[in-house]
Amino acid sequence: MRKEKKKASSKSPLILGIALGAIIILYLLIGSTYRNVFFPGTIVNGINVSGLNCAQAQETVNAGASTYTLTLIEDDGENTETISGSDIGLHVENGDNLQLILSGQNMITWGLEAFREKEYSISVSYDEEKLRSVIDSLSCMDKSKWISPENAFVIYENDIGYQIVPEVPGNEISEDRLLEAVADAVCRMEDTLSFRAAGIYRAPEISAEDDALKEQLALVQSYSDMTVTYKFGDQTEVLDGDTLSRWISVSRSGRRTIDREAVTEYIKELAKKYNTAYSSKTLKTSYGETVTIKNGYYGWMLDKETEVDKLMEIIGRGESTDREPVYLMEAASHGDPDYGDTYVEINLTAQHLFFYKDGELVIESDFVSGNPSRGNATPDGAYSLTYKERNATLKGQNYRTPVSYWMPFNGNVGMHDSSWRSTFGGSIYKTNGSHGCINLPPAVAATIYENIEQGIPVLCYHLSGTEQPHATNLSGEEVPVSITPAEQEPATALPPLPDAQIPVPDGTASPDVQIPPQEGTISPDPQMPVPDGSVPQFN
Repeated sequence: MRKEKKKASSKSPLILGIALGAIIILYLLIGSTYRNVFFPGTIVNGINVSGLNCAQAQETVNAGASTYTLTLIEDDGENTETISGSDIGLHVENGDNLQLILSGQNMITWGLEAFREKEYSISVSYDEEKLRSVIDSLSCMDKSKWISPENAFVIYENDIGYQIVPEVPGNEISEDRLLEAVADAVCRMEDTLSFRAAGIYRAPEISAEDDALKEQLALVQSYSDMTVTYKFGDQTEVLDGDTLSRWISVSRSGRRTIDREAVTEYIKELAKKYNTAYSSKTLKTSYGETVTIKNGYYGWMLDKETEVDKLMEIIGRGESTDREPVYLMEAASHGDPDYGDTYVEINLTAQHLFFYKDGELVIESDFVSGNPSRGNATPDGAYSLTYKERNATLKGQNYRTPVSYWMPFNGNVGMHDSSWRSTFGGSIYKTNGSHGCINLPPAVAATIYENIEQGIPVLCYHLSGTEQPHATNLSGEEVPVSITPAEQEPATALPPLPDAQIPVPDGTASPDVQIPPQEGTISPDPQMPVPDGSVPQFN
């Protein structure tokens, strides 16, 4: 019994070895079959080619290529279109790539490979002309349906202030990028292609998350609460963020630009609304009647060019402020009337003037004005005292006439004492008038001189029905109009005016003087010689 057991025991390793050898041989025999066919679980271009040889696999992959469909996802999924492999001649050109896959299979490890899926992509070919034709026929290539991308930008909105408006992606297609992306998806035999993910749509250059745009927002937000308040007496004009937002822009580099044309137009509108120079004046005369004075330059006139520069500086600083504009000419009041209650009232018809200061009559007197029969009539109009000078000498051809009180108000026309006259008023001016000036009794001229200042209005007018049949002497007594050679006024000219210039709106001349439009300078009456120096120039 022991011998039999020993023999059985010695045979067990032999049997085990034979069985193991048989298994190995069988494993190797099975593995050798994969020299010509693909392992189980082999996927090529999405097609299962398990157990197929190269030729069979190529045929199978080509069959799959003809039924292949690429789905195009457009407009963020709202629309889709397809491209069929058969429409573009999709196929595997040769089996070289399949052979490489097959040659790379390890027969020893086939057992391990059999239980896992192996995916491969091999190059396929297509007809490029057919592909271009198919792409061109796609609905998404209708350019009339394209929406161009829009950059994010900073905007100012009422009650909100400055904020960033997000970009608009749009659906404008980059045709080169579309062809490239479709060709790549086809070669990979992918199932879908998202236009947005593949970057086929042209993208905005600036998004709402752009750092430079956020810096712009921070830069202009200071203007949201900014105001510039212009004061015109009791009236105000407020320039606020709503208007400023339309004038300010910021580049991507952060450079701020202020629209000078818009600022200029704003100042022009202020001037149009508040300028009173060269406009008609209504005066309730000392005679109780109201007259309209249409001529003359008196009134407010903004210095538009300077004010534009000042406003540009204020906006540049970004600081709120109250402001009185810069003027070329100023008046007494922003109310109506603009000449206030301190002025000289000159009735050229009655040859009588009144000087009011703070609404109270300082003095009144007869005078002698310019001689109309010699073309020297004193012009009516609203003016202002240009300056005043003591002991001036009025110069003309072959004479020099001294006066104690010289007060010009309209070019070379002014008020002054006339020591050579003994009577004033009435109709003297019609035959023995001045060269345009207002000739006054010396005492009256002195009183006016002592109380008047540069810029005070001088209002000259005609009022029918106020003619005086008599004149007055230096004592104020009424006397008949009688002219003797001794009372003739010297042929006086006027001393030079200072550098002050009287501006006119938009290059026009004062209506009461002859001014060549092309040069814009006063042309005095030929009988009023121009003194040494020049007369005022009009801008």
